[in-house]
Amino acid sequence: MNVILISLCHVMPIREFFLNEKNYSNTKLPPGSIMFPLIQRFGDLVRKLWNPRNFRSHISPHEMLQAVVVCSKKKFQFTEQGDPVPFLSWLLNSLHYTLTGGKIKKRSIVFDTFQGEMVIHSRKVPPPGERATGEEFKTVSTKSPFLYLMLELPPAPLFADDSDHNIIPQVPIYKLLEKYNNLTEIEHKTYDATFLRRFEITKLPRYLILFVKRFTENRFFVEKNPTIVNFPISFDMAEFIETKVSDKYKSTEYNLLSNICHEGRAKGGTYSTHLHLSSANQWFELQDLHVTKLQPQMITLSESYIQIYERADFSVDPNRMSP
Repeated sequence: MNVILISLCHVMPIREFFLNEKNYSNTKLPPGSIMFPLIQRFGDLVRKLWNPRNFRSHISPHEMLQAVVVCSKKKFQFTEQGDPVPFLSWLLNSLHYTLTGGKIKKRSIVFDTFQGEMVIHSRKVPPPGERATGEEFKTVSTKSPFLYLMLELPPAPLFADDSDHNIIPQVPIYKLLEKYNNLTEIEHKTYDATFLRRFEITKLPRYLILFVKRFTENRFFVEKNPTIVNFPISFDMAEFIETKVSDKYKSTEYNLLSNICHEGRAKGGTYSTHLHLSSANQWFELQDLHVTKLQPQMITLSESYIQIYERADFSVDPNRMSP
């Protein structure tokens, strides 16, 4: 949970909104809702972290974690380590639900910050030996909002190399993002049919979250794909979207703000965060109470799991406050 909370607290629109308690203190929720403590405690956490008069070198997120346990009905526990992706998805949607008073179609600072849009083009593949005739084989296009993009890694090698060492493959992030260029067709199987899907991004979010699918779980065990994703600190989404979409924006370039990585085995291991502090123009590695300076070259060597990118036209002024 900590890696998600510290990353979200450094997203500028989220930080600016929750620094002012008046922005959400009068939120009205449906009768019987237990969700208000979530935004209340998250706001407290943001103000503690960014308080320039804070005389302590660290703060405790204990109250926020307790609110998570209660509001998630014990789905997420701070006494045991869990996968940050389900927690991130739940937290963003829960903050949006609470800030809108349960009216999820209304706008909120959360969806204004992270939500993008895409169109999913899907067509059914005919069985072998049959022709694609009839309505069921026509392409169907569906609009779909997203809070993050999932990047699927190629399968990891099953065998060791000649030196009896496991091969750790590498793949550029551009290769993984080709899934969303509206050209690449991805196979999707159901119990009785096979579909080919194309993903076309039609709206870029202010802050782009990428999730690298490293873990595969079945009935017996959890398996981790150790593939290293090569990624730059800054990259341009223009090559993955149509020109008519990119022309809407002053910039389609994104700068890395936070990189959450996992080290170790699938069951267990440790999560840490690489965070860029604009006011100091410095990268830091955070793991629980340990904070160390980090060279940008070291970030790309990690087993990246979740990344948060900031669109260049929303870059933070380096003269703004720092924690």
